[in-house]
Amino acid sequence: MGNINYSKIGERIKAARTSLFLTQEQAAERCDITPSFYGNIERGNKKMSVETLVKISKGLKISVDRILFGDAASTSDDEVSHICQAVRQAHDPDQYKKYLEIIRTLAGIIDRL
Repeated sequence: MGNINYSKIGERIKAARTSLFLTQEQAAERCDITPSFYGNIERGNKKMSVETLVKISKGLKISVDRILFGDAASTSDDEVSHICQAVRQAHDPDQYKKYLEIIRTLAGIIDRL
């Protein structure tokens, strides 16, 4: 396991904040932390507890895995939503079962593709 890159984590947090058109102060308030501490996290100058990580995740509506690992390690909520919506729109129970079977099959072979 490699070193934790706090600068990259801070960049991802900043990107989430700016995508919501928030100032650091507004984001800090949403995350229930001080603006000074929030700014230091964005700059990669301070480490944060798991509790603070979760507060930032909830406050900025970004998954913890995306904060920690970036886009390469997470699937966007929109993509997951589209998959769930397609399965939910199955017109009958048999179609629903087929969707689930396809998803399970793909999950089992995904590493071989």
